[in-house]
Amino acid sequence: PCIDSNFFFGNQKEKISKPLKIITNARLHWKKGYDYIFKALSILKKNNVPFKYTIIGSGDQFERLVYAAHQLKIHEDICFKGIQTKERVRSLLSENDIFILYSIQEGFSNAVLEAQSMGLLCIVSDAEGLNENVLNRVTGWVIPKLRPYSLAEKLISLSALGNEKVRQMSTNAIEHVNTKHGLQELKAGFKDFYS
Repeated sequence: PCIDSNFFFGNQKEKISKPLKIITNARLHWKKGYDYIFKALSILKKNNVPFKYTIIGSGDQFERLVYAAHQLKIHEDICFKGIQTKERVRSLLSENDIFILYSIQEGFSNAVLEAQSMGLLCIVSDAEGLNENVLNRVTGWVIPKLRPYSLAEKLISLSALGNEKVRQMSTNAIEHVNTKHGLQELKAGFKDFYS
């Protein structure tokens, strides 16, 4: 898996914003674990941890998720953006600090690579390929799926993360994608394979 890291290229994050600026770029499908993300965000709300959550993507779960956000009283803190151009995706990623993909089932996910390349701090579930994509506690965090309380705890801990640790994780994420998952690495791999 690879991405164009020359296009999805961001600057090192310096700190975690208040309120937390969280984003997901994934279709609105049950496999993506939005129900668990919403439950985790409702825990943040109850603990007075402010956040703004942006969702890029569309799908057949839109109305159900809007309803769930209202039921959990977090609808005012969530913005559904729908499908966006890659330029707009890049812009939205640059405006946020934390990327979540808390899938129940998932492949490797180029969206997570894009977020890491932009320097976002990534939290992913341990579903299939995600724990190969994010290096736990090095480029982001891999936490058990289906556990909204674990996700909430991680988000709360990030709200208090020191600036030095934020910078280090952000730099690690950018370097990880640039050295392992850029187009140059893909081309070199194919060349070696066919030589």
